[in-house]
Amino acid sequence: MKEIDLETWPRRAHFEFFRTFQKPFFDVAARVDVTQVVDFVRREEKSLFATMLYGVTKAATATQNLRYRFRGDRVFDVEQCHPSFTVMGDSGLFNYAVADYDDDLDVFTQRVREASEEIRNQPGLNLSEDHRLELIYVTSMPWLDFQAITNPIIGGPDDSAPRIAWGKIVETAGGRWETTLQVTAHHSLVDGLPVARFFEAFQGWSPQ
Repeated sequence: MKEIDLETWPRRAHFEFFRTFQKPFFDVAARVDVTQVVDFVRREEKSLFATMLYGVTKAATATQNLRYRFRGDRVFDVEQCHPSFTVMGDSGLFNYAVADYDDDLDVFTQRVREASEEIRNQPGLNLSEDHRLELIYVTSMPWLDFQAITNPIIGGPDDSAPRIAWGKIVETAGGRWETTLQVTAHHSLVDGLPVARFFEAFQGWSPQ
Protein backbone atom coordinates (compact mmCIF):
# COMPACT_ATOMS: atom_id res chain seq x y z
CA MET A 1 0.00 0.00 0.00
CA LYS A 2 1.34 3.41 -0.90
CA GLU A 3 0.20 6.89 0.08
CA ILE A 4 -0.81 9.35 -2.64
CA ASP A 5 0.89 12.75 -2.65
CA LEU A 6 -2.10 15.09 -2.70
CA GLU A 7 0.08 18.03 -3.77
CA THR A 8 0.75 16.38 -7.13
CA TRP A 9 -2.39 14.23 -7.46
CA PRO A 10 -4.45 15.34 -10.50
CA ARG A 11 -7.63 14.19 -8.75
CA ARG A 12 -7.21 16.34 -5.64
CA ALA A 13 -9.91 18.89 -6.54
CA HIS A 14 -12.44 16.11 -7.26
CA PHE A 15 -11.49 14.36 -4.03
CA GLU A 16 -12.05 17.48 -1.94
CA PHE A 17 -15.25 18.44 -3.76
CA PHE A 18 -17.13 15.13 -3.54
CA ARG A 19 -16.12 14.58 0.08
CA THR A 20 -18.46 17.45 0.99
CA PHE A 21 -21.48 15.51 -0.31
CA GLN A 22 -23.89 13.85 2.12
CA LYS A 23 -24.24 10.93 -0.33
CA PRO A 24 -21.02 10.82 -2.36
CA PHE A 25 -21.59 7.34 -3.79
CA PHE A 26 -22.72 6.36 -7.26
CA ASP A 27 -23.88 3.07 -8.73
CA VAL A 28 -23.31 1.63 -12.19
CA ALA A 29 -25.00 -1.60 -13.28
CA ALA A 30 -24.49 -3.33 -16.62
CA ARG A 31 -25.17 -6.68 -18.23
CA VAL A 32 -22.09 -8.84 -18.63
CA ASP A 33 -21.52 -12.02 -20.61
CA VAL A 34 -20.27 -14.79 -18.30
CA THR A 35 -20.45 -17.68 -20.77
CA GLN A 36 -16.75 -18.45 -20.37
CA VAL A 37 -17.17 -18.56 -16.59
CA VAL A 38 -20.15 -20.93 -16.77
CA ASP A 39 -18.44 -23.19 -19.33
CA PHE A 40 -15.27 -23.26 -17.20
CA VAL A 41 -16.93 -24.17 -13.90
CA ARG A 42 -18.99 -26.90 -15.57
CA ARG A 43 -16.02 -28.36 -17.42
CA GLU A 44 -13.61 -28.19 -14.48
CA GLU A 45 -16.23 -28.76 -11.74
CA LYS A 46 -15.28 -25.53 -9.96
CA SER A 47 -17.29 -23.28 -7.67
CA LEU A 48 -19.30 -20.73 -9.66
CA PHE A 49 -19.40 -18.27 -6.76
CA ALA A 50 -15.67 -18.50 -5.99
CA THR A 51 -14.80 -18.14 -9.68
CA MET A 52 -16.99 -15.05 -10.06
CA LEU A 53 -15.54 -13.65 -6.82
CA TYR A 54 -12.04 -14.24 -8.18
CA GLY A 55 -12.93 -12.46 -11.43
CA VAL A 56 -14.43 -9.34 -9.86
CA THR A 57 -11.57 -9.08 -7.33
CA LYS A 58 -9.02 -9.41 -10.11
CA ALA A 59 -10.82 -6.75 -12.19
CA ALA A 60 -11.10 -4.37 -9.21
CA THR A 61 -7.38 -4.69 -8.52
CA ALA A 62 -6.64 -4.01 -12.19
CA THR A 63 -8.64 -0.74 -11.97
CA GLN A 64 -6.49 1.83 -10.20
CA ASN A 65 -9.32 4.07 -9.02
CA LEU A 66 -11.04 1.11 -7.36
CA ARG A 67 -7.84 0.58 -5.37
CA TYR A 68 -7.96 4.10 -3.92
CA ARG A 69 -9.02 4.47 -0.28
CA PHE A 70 -8.88 7.34 2.18
CA ARG A 71 -8.71 7.78 5.92
CA GLY A 72 -9.12 11.33 7.06
CA ASP A 73 -7.30 13.49 4.54
CA ARG A 74 -4.84 10.78 3.54
CA VAL A 75 -5.36 8.83 0.30
CA PHE A 76 -3.81 5.45 -0.44
CA ASP A 77 -3.44 3.06 -3.35
CA VAL A 78 -3.91 -0.34 -1.68
CA GLU A 79 -2.35 -2.12 -4.71
CA GLN A 80 -4.22 -5.40 -4.04
CA CYS A 81 -7.92 -5.88 -3.24
CA HIS A 82 -9.27 -8.69 -1.04
CA PRO A 83 -12.98 -9.59 -0.89
CA SER A 84 -15.29 -9.46 2.09
CA PHE A 85 -18.35 -11.37 0.92
CA THR A 86 -21.77 -12.63 1.99
CA VAL A 87 -22.40 -16.30 2.76
CA MET A 88 -25.87 -17.87 2.96
CA GLY A 89 -26.46 -20.13 5.97
CA ASP A 90 -28.78 -23.13 6.18
CA SER A 91 -31.30 -21.00 8.07
CA GLY A 92 -31.68 -18.65 5.10
CA LEU A 93 -29.82 -15.84 6.87
CA PHE A 94 -26.57 -14.50 5.45
CA ASN A 95 -23.31 -13.79 7.19
CA TYR A 96 -19.99 -12.18 6.30
CA ALA A 97 -16.63 -13.76 5.49
CA VAL A 98 -13.25 -12.56 4.26
CA ALA A 99 -10.78 -14.42 2.04
CA ASP A 100 -7.41 -13.11 0.91
CA TYR A 101 -7.02 -13.03 -2.85
CA ASP A 102 -4.50 -15.30 -4.55
CA ASP A 103 -3.63 -15.41 -8.26
CA ASP A 104 -4.01 -19.18 -8.13
CA LEU A 105 -7.74 -19.80 -8.52
CA ASP A 106 -7.56 -23.14 -6.69
CA VAL A 107 -5.80 -21.57 -3.70
CA PHE A 108 -8.30 -18.72 -3.65
CA THR A 109 -11.27 -21.10 -3.96
CA GLN A 110 -10.03 -23.10 -0.99
CA ARG A 111 -9.73 -19.92 1.07
CA VAL A 112 -13.29 -18.93 0.11
CA ARG A 113 -14.57 -22.40 1.01
CA GLU A 114 -12.83 -22.43 4.40
CA ALA A 115 -13.94 -18.90 5.28
CA SER A 116 -17.52 -19.72 4.24
CA GLU A 117 -17.73 -22.95 6.23
CA GLU A 118 -16.32 -21.28 9.31
CA ILE A 119 -19.14 -18.76 9.57
CA ARG A 120 -21.98 -20.37 7.58
CA ASN A 121 -24.09 -21.35 10.58
CA GLN A 122 -22.75 -19.08 13.28
CA PRO A 123 -25.57 -17.35 15.20
CA GLY A 124 -25.90 -13.61 14.71
CA LEU A 125 -23.76 -11.53 12.40
CA ASN A 126 -20.06 -12.20 12.05
CA LEU A 127 -18.90 -8.59 12.21
CA SER A 128 -15.25 -9.02 11.36
CA GLU A 129 -12.51 -7.10 13.11
CA ASP A 130 -10.77 -7.01 9.74
CA HIS A 131 -10.91 -3.34 8.74
CA ARG A 132 -8.12 -3.35 6.18
CA LEU A 133 -8.36 -0.69 3.50
CA GLU A 134 -7.69 -3.42 0.93
CA LEU A 135 -11.18 -4.89 1.33
CA ILE A 136 -13.92 -4.68 -1.27
CA TYR A 137 -17.44 -5.69 -0.26
CA VAL A 138 -19.05 -8.25 -2.51
CA THR A 139 -22.46 -9.91 -2.60
CA SER A 140 -24.53 -11.97 -5.01
CA MET A 141 -28.26 -12.63 -5.36
CA PRO A 142 -28.36 -15.85 -7.40
CA TRP A 143 -32.15 -16.14 -7.04
CA LEU A 144 -33.04 -12.89 -8.83
CA ASP A 145 -32.13 -11.48 -12.23
CA PHE A 146 -32.08 -7.90 -11.00
CA GLN A 147 -31.33 -4.82 -13.09
CA ALA A 148 -29.83 -2.75 -10.25
CA ILE A 149 -29.34 -2.89 -6.49
CA THR A 150 -28.78 -0.34 -3.72
CA ASN A 151 -26.03 -1.14 -1.22
CA PRO A 152 -26.09 -0.06 2.44
CA ILE A 153 -23.04 2.01 3.38
CA ILE A 154 -22.12 1.34 7.01
CA GLY A 155 -19.35 3.93 7.29
CA GLY A 156 -21.28 6.94 5.98
CA PRO A 157 -19.65 9.45 3.61
CA ASP A 158 -16.15 8.46 4.74
CA ASP A 159 -16.54 4.80 3.71
CA SER A 160 -14.35 4.55 0.62
CA ALA A 161 -14.52 0.78 -0.03
CA PRO A 162 -16.19 -0.21 -3.32
CA ARG A 163 -19.22 -2.50 -3.30
CA ILE A 164 -19.70 -5.07 -6.07
CA ALA A 165 -22.77 -7.25 -6.65
CA TRP A 166 -24.15 -9.60 -9.27
CA GLY A 167 -27.49 -11.31 -9.68
CA LYS A 168 -28.84 -14.54 -11.12
CA ILE A 169 -26.89 -15.89 -14.07
CA VAL A 170 -29.37 -16.57 -16.86
CA GLU A 171 -29.19 -18.27 -20.24
CA THR A 172 -29.92 -16.10 -23.27
CA ALA A 173 -30.47 -16.73 -26.95
CA GLY A 174 -27.75 -18.75 -28.61
CA GLY A 175 -26.76 -20.56 -25.44
CA ARG A 176 -24.93 -17.58 -23.93
CA TRP A 177 -25.01 -16.76 -20.21
CA GLU A 178 -25.20 -13.31 -18.64
CA THR A 179 -25.90 -11.46 -15.41
CA THR A 180 -26.12 -7.92 -14.08
CA LEU A 181 -22.91 -6.74 -12.44
CA GLN A 182 -22.99 -3.60 -10.32
CA VAL A 183 -20.33 -1.37 -8.81
CA THR A 184 -20.95 1.18 -6.04
CA ALA A 185 -18.04 3.60 -5.65
CA HIS A 186 -17.12 6.78 -3.79
CA HIS A 187 -17.22 9.64 -6.30
CA SER A 188 -14.30 11.42 -4.67
CA LEU A 189 -12.10 8.54 -5.87
CA VAL A 190 -13.90 7.09 -8.89
CA ASP A 191 -15.62 8.43 -12.01
CA GLY A 192 -17.44 6.78 -14.90
CA LEU A 193 -14.37 6.02 -17.02
CA PRO A 194 -12.60 3.89 -14.35
CA VAL A 195 -15.86 2.00 -13.75
CA ALA A 196 -16.10 1.30 -17.47
CA ARG A 197 -12.51 0.03 -17.35
CA PHE A 198 -13.49 -2.30 -14.49
CA PHE A 199 -16.22 -3.80 -16.67
CA GLU A 200 -13.77 -4.13 -19.55
CA ALA A 201 -11.26 -5.87 -17.26
CA PHE A 202 -13.92 -8.30 -16.03
CA GLN A 203 -15.19 -9.05 -19.55
CA GLY A 204 -11.64 -9.46 -20.82
CA TRP A 205 -10.79 -12.01 -18.14
CA SER A 206 -11.16 -15.72 -18.89
CA PRO A 207 -10.87 -18.42 -16.18
CA GLN A 208 -8.41 -20.91 -17.64
